[in-house]
Amino acid sequence: MNDLKKKVLSGVFWQGLCNIGSKGLNFLFSIILARLLMPKEFGSVAILMIFIGIAEVFIDSGFSTALIQKKDADEIDCSCVFYINLMVSVFCYIILFFSAPAIAGFYRDPNLTIYFRVLAVGVVIRSLSLIQGALLNKRMLFHLSFRIGFCSLLLSGATGIVMAYNGFGGWSLIAQQLVNSVVSTLLLWFFVRWRPALVFVWARVKTLFRFGSKILATSLLDALCNNLFGILVGRLFSLQMLAYYNRGRHIPETGMGIINSTIGSVVLPAFSQIQNDPPRVKHLMRNSLQVTMFLVCPAMALLAVLAKPLVLVLLTEKWLPSVIFIQVSCLIFLVWPLHTLNLQVIIARGRSDYMLILEVIKKIQIVLVLLLTYPFGVEAMVWGMAVNGLVCAFENAWPNRKLINYSFWGQVRDFTPYLLWAVIAALPVAVILHWLHIQAGLQLTIGFILYGVIYSGGLAMTGMLPSGIAAVREKIPVFHFGK
Repeated sequence: MNDLKKKVLSGVFWQGLCNIGSKGLNFLFSIILARLLMPKEFGSVAILMIFIGIAEVFIDSGFSTALIQKKDADEIDCSCVFYINLMVSVFCYIILFFSAPAIAGFYRDPNLTIYFRVLAVGVVIRSLSLIQGALLNKRMLFHLSFRIGFCSLLLSGATGIVMAYNGFGGWSLIAQQLVNSVVSTLLLWFFVRWRPALVFVWARVKTLFRFGSKILATSLLDALCNNLFGILVGRLFSLQMLAYYNRGRHIPETGMGIINSTIGSVVLPAFSQIQNDPPRVKHLMRNSLQVTMFLVCPAMALLAVLAKPLVLVLLTEKWLPSVIFIQVSCLIFLVWPLHTLNLQVIIARGRSDYMLILEVIKKIQIVLVLLLTYPFGVEAMVWGMAVNGLVCAFENAWPNRKLINYSFWGQVRDFTPYLLWAVIAALPVAVILHWLHIQAGLQLTIGFILYGVIYSGGLAMTGMLPSGIAAVREKIPVFHFGK
């Protein structure tokens, strides 16, 4: 138990450092590029990245997760998966290459053809390092992830900025993606001393694929349905509107990603190690959820309140249409920890069948929501996705009522104090900033300080800081929704 605890704490530290460094650096570069480039150029690359992301789901095919979940995965398993990944990546690139003109015609932009064919090279490059990445996670060597992620982002971001400054337009974003893929792949091969052996055992592939196939189906459904929004917006409205949505989503996603992926990437290996001990899994998940929501609730509430002045300061007026997308995305990302932790428990317990069933249900909901809301505009579509996200959080938690005896309402009870104080602190800040007609930078400063004082002061006075969570349940019985 102590050894696992040390690994988890070390993993949280290094993965947190990696996420803060990588996502923070990526955010900084994206802000600089957004000021140098036009929204249309971002929209063109964004629509192509949707198809690239779907292709990468096929390339991995759930094998990386299967290798992490399998306790006795060996050299033969890794080598077999490596060759499968490489073959599938080459096949996917051929499909993407010849489908590029059709995609360009669908979005009425002939420049997308050459963009797509060059950008798609990255899928083959990244396939070469999927095993090394899986081994890093399985061995919980997150300090290496920090070094690799930071270096690749630094070099790729610098490349994109230099090219954008010199007038290369959309090619700046494509070069950034490709440089990132090349550098991260080279560094993974350098730091992870695993090399594929000249061996291929089909029986091993079938064993891993029995688990991974459900992850593949789940990930594919996830990629198709989650990107359906972008596909529809780019076609029915404009690539520029897609850029506004992506930029608005990217800002809260950066902060949420730092918190969520730090906890999420660490607990899957930890859950897997104690998968046969449900009480310990529940204890670890509960602690992870409380710590994560203690940070997420105030972050999302504050960002929603300060969205407009933040856009004016960071992105300038040309990106103001993205404000509404920032605010609604904050509601979407607020429940991300519930999705992540519940699904990782299900994976660690070896119930990928539950994952597949859940994803089928949720993706049907997404399609229905988009079909019902798109006639009313992009904003209606985003609000529909936000409501659906809340429903999906309940659905993802449902299996864990049986698997680890941790119900949805039990999870809600554990983070409700933080959510309440996040909302309470946001209300006066919103009112004050509405009446203060001052420069955007001053609004940010005043709002941040005022919110921090109210939120932290409120938790401290009512004994709701993380160390006092147990006392909260005694003082506020209204939070007990059930057994």
